[in-house]
Amino acid sequence: DEILQGMLGCDMVGFHIEDYCLNFVDCCQRRLGCRVDRKNLLVEHGGRTVRIRPLPIGIPFDRFVEMAKQAPTVISTSLQLVLGVDRLDYTKGLVHRLKAFELLLERHPQHKGKVALMQIAVPSRTDVKEYQDLKEEMDQLVGRINGRFSTPNWSPIRYIYGCVSQNDLAAFYRDSAVAMVTPLRDGMNLVAKEFVACQIKEPPGVLIVSPFAGAGEMMNEALICNPYELVEAADTLHRALTMPEDERVLRMRCLRRREKVHNVDFWMRSFLKAMGTLIFEDGDDVLPTTMQPVTLQDFDDYLSKYIGNTNKLALLLDYDGTLAPLAPHPDLAILPLETKSVLERLANMSDVYIAIISGRNVNNVKDMVGIEGLTYAGNHGLEILHPDGSRFLHPMPKEYVEKVGDLLKVLQEKVCKDGAWVENKGTLLTFHYREVPVDIRPELVSTAQHLIEEAGFKAGQAHCAIEAKPPVQWNKGRASLYILRSAFGLDWGERTRIIYAGDDVTDEDAMQVIYIHLKINNILV
Repeated sequence: DEILQGMLGCDMVGFHIEDYCLNFVDCCQRRLGCRVDRKNLLVEHGGRTVRIRPLPIGIPFDRFVEMAKQAPTVISTSLQLVLGVDRLDYTKGLVHRLKAFELLLERHPQHKGKVALMQIAVPSRTDVKEYQDLKEEMDQLVGRINGRFSTPNWSPIRYIYGCVSQNDLAAFYRDSAVAMVTPLRDGMNLVAKEFVACQIKEPPGVLIVSPFAGAGEMMNEALICNPYELVEAADTLHRALTMPEDERVLRMRCLRRREKVHNVDFWMRSFLKAMGTLIFEDGDDVLPTTMQPVTLQDFDDYLSKYIGNTNKLALLLDYDGTLAPLAPHPDLAILPLETKSVLERLANMSDVYIAIISGRNVNNVKDMVGIEGLTYAGNHGLEILHPDGSRFLHPMPKEYVEKVGDLLKVLQEKVCKDGAWVENKGTLLTFHYREVPVDIRPELVSTAQHLIEEAGFKAGQAHCAIEAKPPVQWNKGRASLYILRSAFGLDWGERTRIIYAGDDVTDEDAMQVIYIHLKINNILV
């Protein structure tokens, strides 16, 4: 979640292809509960609209063409070369590629003595054990395959573990009959584009790409093969090696034309254009940069998949900052009339259950909402008032009940100044410092926190406030479970749809508990 939130700090997030954009949009919706627009690739987060854009990166095409023209031959052979260029990384599918090549020699023995796999593996993370194990596996596999098929005049695999200069790489690209770009998972993979740029000979070679790399979606004229399916990979390689010349020319011509146009300069311009720093030309349509206001249809579309006809909807709602706007003093946090009207309509629906869970005293939060027939939980769930009038009070250690009065006096004497004050909620105390000048807040807050902890209470942070809580294992999360079990039974997770809305770190306790326990769809705001 932190990674997603960090990325959403940007005004625009770019990915190689549209599929990656849609995956990101879906992650933001599922993990963070963001409002999204999949059609226009927009994500609403923190009061801002973030644009998500597919920006497939290109290569300096003309520079690779020039290198291919000037690079001397680095390997003189009449063999058909199958080229692989990768970092030695488990995501690149090198082991799968070697096994597919071995299978090629088994299924199509006519290639023995005529084809060689040139695999260049660039060292990566050499101090990590898993990568050391991968290198050892590669060494053993190359040795086994070469030992199995080699003759005095031919070895099927030529394996380079190390870095290769760009000039030599351009020569390998130019002189290879086939390039296998078959990662198990990758971003774009520029090796495929570099191979295409360097294919200046006639007849050209053939490109094989994995559907699990961005290039697999962008380069449609290449042969696509699933690296996990070894038989498919071996047969695709056989098809590439035996492809008619006219088909090779046609495929490579289309690939080269596209990559020449969509080079790295084109990528740079498209990136700047997407950022809005260039004027759209040639009648380009400008995609929306902000999401439209929320409508009732949005709610219907979003909630319809969570609320079924056979399930009751449970709304668990915080008060301050959620139902009512935050205010300088708790008494000023008045429930808006429109919000109260909606709550009253919901409360009258037989298939809707509402619980208000607040840090306020339970009687106070009930008075502030003023709607009968709801469940009210105060002091973060330490006290709960059910619709039938029955009450739940979490057991409190006797010594802490006696200490509350003493702590109240100490806080009033030591830190109630410059606009700070203490709210007595019965079982809890809350030190409010919203009106304290910013420059003296840190010292006052630190002193209050020290006094609370010195008295044996837990100091919990809230909105411009510190709450003195007794050290009991109870919070909004446990209170939410108690409320749901009391209302719906132990199998509440199978019989209800849950919406929890809150704005404070104390609400995250409830969200986490519900997320873990709920086995069906839920919404956490």
